[in-house]
Amino acid sequence: MSSTESTDLERMRSFVVAVMHGLPLNDPPSGDLLQTNHLGPIAYRMGLAERRNEYAASTIVAERRRRTLAEVIEALAPRGIEIALIKGCSFIGNIYPDPAERPMSDQDVLVRVEQLEDAMRIMLGLGFERVGFTRKLSDFYHAQVFRRGDMMIELHRHIMAMHRTRVPINAMWERSIPDPQGTGARRLERVDEFLICALHISRHELAVPAINYVDVWRLWQRLTAEQRDVVQSRAREYRVERAIAAVLSITRNLAAGRSERPAIGFGSSVLPTTDDVLRGLRPERGRQLAQKLLLTQGARERVGLGFTWIAAIVDGWRRGRTFDEDMRATDTSSKRR
Repeated sequence: MSSTESTDLERMRSFVVAVMHGLPLNDPPSGDLLQTNHLGPIAYRMGLAERRNEYAASTIVAERRRRTLAEVIEALAPRGIEIALIKGCSFIGNIYPDPAERPMSDQDVLVRVEQLEDAMRIMLGLGFERVGFTRKLSDFYHAQVFRRGDMMIELHRHIMAMHRTRVPINAMWERSIPDPQGTGARRLERVDEFLICALHISRHELAVPAINYVDVWRLWQRLTAEQRDVVQSRAREYRVERAIAAVLSITRNLAAGRSERPAIGFGSSVLPTTDDVLRGLRPERGRQLAQKLLLTQGARERVGLGFTWIAAIVDGWRRGRTFDEDMRATDTSSKRR
């Protein structure tokens, strides 16, 4: 790494510290690092005028996302299909009062398992198309992605692949409440919202833009001491304690401006440093597999990880042979109605 790149990375570390702690902006990092970590709009709000266009574009897209999600919720409601907001779109209006500050490539929502196929048919009826490999059609896979133009919505049956954890998604549904913002969706309990956010990061082996760690930091800061204890107890119960510890460790390193790996004991050396995160580095396949195994807790869950990967390919292929045709037939009849 050149001295210029090293200096810029140091500035990026300081910038993330400022974002997390609400400090003034001093020496800003380069636009490339800000874009890599989806932090340009926040930088503008902190006084970096050259990010104005990025902030303006994010403002426009945020409003289009809001309208698209409202359209989907309205279309699902007559069929009795509820969705719960998760990840980025659940943070708008609470930890991000200004929607433009939280860019996202798609909107993630949770759908009850038994309602997912009906929800998918309705998405097709709204002009969305399903995207991604056929393995995503399998019940073993955690989500389906739909796209219409540049708008994408991901329908989740779960946050992780089946058998990789013991997260009881039905219990999260039971603890959810109607969205106080009146969107017509549901909102997860705060502890569950934190766990879903952290598990998403661990599913990507911690290699996500820094905005995701800002999410974790803000969600963690608003939890009471009692709620933080519940996070830890549920993490143990759900067999995700190691994954949650790794996410919290990187978050705290970023908040302190440290260039370190997560400290979770044996095997930590295969995990990314905070600098790897800020530079947007992704591991080569062998290292990625080692990270997946390390962040998956327990022999049963590791076997489940491998089984689910194979089962999703086979089951998705089987479903893919007729699924799209079945969806289109149902979509046509729904349009006639």
